[in-house]
Amino acid sequence: MLNKDLEKLKLEYTQKQYFKYFLRQGTFSLHYSRQMDCLIKQAYEIVLKDYFENFLPQNELIPFCVLANNHYATNSLCVNETVPLILSYEDIKGYHLKPMIKTFIEVLNDLHLQLEYNIIELKGLKNLAKNELKSTQIRFICGSKLLFKKIKQDFNDFLKENKEILAENLLKNFQNQTLPFLKQEFNIKKDCGGLNDLRKLENLLALFKDSPKNYALNFIDEKCLSELRLASEFLLTLKSALNLQSGKDDDEFSFTKTEELVKLLHKKDQKNFKAEELLIQKSLQSRHLLCLYAAFLASKIQKKYFKTLPLNSNALLLKQEFKNLNQALEFLNSLEDRVYHFDIAFVFALKNLDFDKTNLEKALKIFENFFYKKHSFCILKLLFDSGILKEFYKQIPRFLSDEESDYSFDIQAFLTLQQFEKEQENLEFLKQLQDEEKMILKFVIFLSAINNENAISIASIYRSYTLKFDIKAENLELGLRLFKNFNALKELVEKEDIYNPVILLNLLSKVENLKTLELLYLLTLTKAQALGANAFFCKALDKLLQNAKEGFEDENLLEESAKRVKKELTLKRTKIFLEQDKILQDKIIHIKSNLFIIKNSFENIIHISKLAKDNDFKFWLENEPNLNLQLVALKDFNAGIILNSLTNLNLIFMSFFELFDDKIYLKFEYDNIITQEQKNKLIKLLNSNLQSSIKNKIKKPIIKKDELKLDLNYSKNYAKLNLNTKDQQGLMAFLMNVFKILGLSLSAAKIQTIRQRTRNTFIFQKNQALLEKQQELITSLISE
Repeated sequence: MLNKDLEKLKLEYTQKQYFKYFLRQGTFSLHYSRQMDCLIKQAYEIVLKDYFENFLPQNELIPFCVLANNHYATNSLCVNETVPLILSYEDIKGYHLKPMIKTFIEVLNDLHLQLEYNIIELKGLKNLAKNELKSTQIRFICGSKLLFKKIKQDFNDFLKENKEILAENLLKNFQNQTLPFLKQEFNIKKDCGGLNDLRKLENLLALFKDSPKNYALNFIDEKCLSELRLASEFLLTLKSALNLQSGKDDDEFSFTKTEELVKLLHKKDQKNFKAEELLIQKSLQSRHLLCLYAAFLASKIQKKYFKTLPLNSNALLLKQEFKNLNQALEFLNSLEDRVYHFDIAFVFALKNLDFDKTNLEKALKIFENFFYKKHSFCILKLLFDSGILKEFYKQIPRFLSDEESDYSFDIQAFLTLQQFEKEQENLEFLKQLQDEEKMILKFVIFLSAINNENAISIASIYRSYTLKFDIKAENLELGLRLFKNFNALKELVEKEDIYNPVILLNLLSKVENLKTLELLYLLTLTKAQALGANAFFCKALDKLLQNAKEGFEDENLLEESAKRVKKELTLKRTKIFLEQDKILQDKIIHIKSNLFIIKNSFENIIHISKLAKDNDFKFWLENEPNLNLQLVALKDFNAGIILNSLTNLNLIFMSFFELFDDKIYLKFEYDNIITQEQKNKLIKLLNSNLQSSIKNKIKKPIIKKDELKLDLNYSKNYAKLNLNTKDQQGLMAFLMNVFKILGLSLSAAKIQTIRQRTRNTFIFQKNQALLEKQQELITSLISE
């Protein structure tokens, strides 16, 4: 009979039915705890029926009861968690309860409940409780209510007798009043603001409870209590979702689990935020609130009952009440410029201050002064912990997740600011800056919490705040360059070739001058140190700075690079670019040639890039307004074959561009217009020559020594060859053939023919072949 009823009960209670609780109003744990109550009651009834059969007495006559203990007593049990129970009985002759209790435990285990139980005989409750009962809360589930009343009375007496010892043990969990910076991946039980804090806080409040109302209402109002409850309920629901996802008691929250968790919790994307981001944000907000309330309530209880044990003797205590936020800000601004540790009551007082939006301008002016202080961090951290900052800077979403870091974007900014102030006395470079420049540096660090890749929006946000500040125009522009490029060096070190001149010149065109570059390096290094970057990153960052500084000495390509960046920014916003797949977009952004981006229309850039992505070689002809031949090919392609095939045509211009994936784009422009029939013959000729292994002998043109100029110092990474000579048939075919034979790497070529003379410029990578064969190059080209 027992086994049959047990199997029926197993079918009735399966984990699948718990998923519906995520859709119900109220906390998941409340519904789940009630469901556990029902399961335990039914299991108890099955045991009673099996044990007593037809002689089953009323429950009140059986001196046994089942009590929920600890967090289960407050209906805060999560799926797959250990179920804390007290199994209490009175040792009365005639009832052999121990075998029945043993069977009851076996039934619960067979139902796959992970139990944490104490079996307590009524007379031994007090002695046992002193050693084993860590909770201050119990709740009746089933059995004898008469026995429960006796137990409840003894339990309450025990709490009264040991209140001081129990309270001190609980208060030890809240010794640190400084609210920590919370990581995005966390242990939902053990880490600050986790379920352990919640459950210990609940035990602490229950210990001092002297009426039906929540004891927290002695220190906070209903609105605050509701805020605390909502945060707690979310964390409990998240814990159950974690456990259901894993199929076990799982405390670790990580990015890899968010996709499945948002499905379980029925979270949806909202405007600019993905559901996964919103889940992490909500988790951090809830933990932060729990940290704050737990520390505040523990502090209040300790100060009320244990005045000799201050939680933080070094904290700046709240010695006055503020009528409004502006008054509080003025007080903070009047403080001596040093490091402060603020009492948690100070944080909480600011949190509940009225914010008068009509005085926002005045408040912002006071706020500006904080950045002029040598020690800004402690005050800004106070305003962050209290939630005041979100009133000033709504564009900075709190706890917006960043999968590339341990911390959300806003916390990264605060950690960077903290590190900056630690290092400010050790850096001579900082000592040379004016107070206004230091102020703008700190403000840029603060605004770096904004994660927005749209340069126009970033500039708009920056100006909307800084224009209210009384700062010189040149410092405002310096700050804007730093703000727009705050993560530029980090991105280059982590994702780009820091030796690539194109990459470096793009960077230099953005920073504009050496001072901005050095400040950007300082900010990047500070952030890296604050977030614990490895030594490799810091070494690479130093090398990037060195390379970039040397790039400032190369003035030849700076103007060209600046034009490329400007056009590229516009290209990224065009419809035609946004319609392309991410792979092609990335390849376009990494095109090596600046001139290719500058000279071509957006349509041509997309069209040519598509062809290069999909083909190792392809050519096409156009006849408007004059003949031009275009091709994409692998970098080692011998362009001399093409040029030799078309020696009967008058070449007036040739463009050579490095694209991506070791591919090049060539464009030959001729001073000819041909018919369709000629065009077809030309295509046939080109295909024939390209497929043939027979190489026609290329006639050597006449080039004088003084018509050539090779500049190996054109830049650190490039050399330049200038040729100014008489235009001759087959000239370009000859030149390209020589370059290929010598193994030179051509990066760009500009060819112009005016009045029967050709003026050509070739840019080469300064590779080993060029350095070793520079004289052979000149000798091979000249005919004297």
